[in-house]
Amino acid sequence: MKKKYQRFTVSLPETLLNEFDEIIKKKDMSRSDTIRKIMRDYIEEKSVELAEGGNLKAGSITCILNHEERPGVMDELTEIQHQYYDVIDATLHIHLDGENCMLVMAVRGQGQSIDTLSEELEKRPEIKSIKKIFMPLLSEEKKRVFKHKHNH
Repeated sequence: MKKKYQRFTVSLPETLLNEFDEIIKKKDMSRSDTIRKIMRDYIEEKSVELAEGGNLKAGSITCILNHEERPGVMDELTEIQHQYYDVIDATLHIHLDGENCMLVMAVRGQGQSIDTLSEELEKRPEIKSIKKIFMPLLSEEKKRVFKHKHNH
């Protein structure tokens, strides 16, 4: 069965479109193919993110922060990680330069708890940026991931 396509118009700042075109040219992709891929990724990401709070999630929360901004901030972040031990499987702390670090948390478990952790991190002034990536899990995968998490 042939897919039906629909055209639409998007208004963008010229500089944004130029940057976009430069990148897709280097990747040897068309605008249409790239926008379709971006839209699929966005729908997948937001569908998982916006699902009911009690659902199961697996993914990562990555933060860029200035550990020099305030004494004791790293100890406070470690305490937060201990409070959410039930959903944080692992963390990775990377020194980017003399002041900035990247903190990556692999998370898995109840969506509501992961969302609360993320919200708590977003409120912290030391965190310059935060990126959450959640993978969609099929129902059987959810059961297996959750069961594995809580049997250890």
